[in-house]
Amino acid sequence: MKKFILSLSIILGLAATHEASAQFTIAKDTAKGVISDGGGKISNTVTNTAPGANKFDWKVISTNITSTNGAWYTGFGLCDNQYCYDKGILAGTTQTTLDVAASSAMTMYISYGSDISGASSTGPYYATVEVSQGTNKDTTTFIFNKWATGVNAVATKSADNIVLYPNPVRDDLNVVFAGMTEVKSLGIYNLIGKQVGSYKVNNTSASVSLEGMPAGIYMLRLMDGQGHIVAVRKFNKQ
Repeated sequence: MKKFILSLSIILGLAATHEASAQFTIAKDTAKGVISDGGGKISNTVTNTAPGANKFDWKVISTNITSTNGAWYTGFGLCDNQYCYDKGILAGTTQTTLDVAASSAMTMYISYGSDISGASSTGPYYATVEVSQGTNKDTTTFIFNKWATGVNAVATKSADNIVLYPNPVRDDLNVVFAGMTEVKSLGIYNLIGKQVGSYKVNNTSASVSLEGMPAGIYMLRLMDGQGHIVAVRKFNKQ
């Protein structure tokens, strides 16, 4: 019996050692690109840094693409080293890749065909993907918009043009508010309404450091030069 317990302990120890050694890196925290009427592709790579081959699980954990977005939704594609998945993948189902050899990279990419020519909005749109192998997890965000080819393709000033990514966020929150030039400051508030951060902006995008901020749900207020609230968005700090 003692020999059996010892053998079992050795087997479990080897399994734990293998699990702990499983590692990977993602080339870009954010992969940005432009989609034209003829389609387009935005790529990122996941490199297996473990000593042996590994599969990876992945899923979309946050996106602003819904069935109301026309061609942006119907034409969506997200590919790994096994399949290209259509719009259904936006629901957050978990997929598993084929083996990636040690020290080798797997390309993941957003893909759109020519059907994007029917899109009425230029975006921006995004999809945040969580990649995991065992207990190791990391995220990458694909963000993209349509190449403006005419007057009708220019984005209008609208709160729908606000994008927060990644969401959930760990360190830096990226905020894009395309066409909303009236936004001059950003305020972060906790759920009881206490302000925990304030930032001046002079562009239509900003990167906000959340280092040291406790995990939880927060509200981001976009405000004009007089302090009036232009729009409010919710995000999750991990």
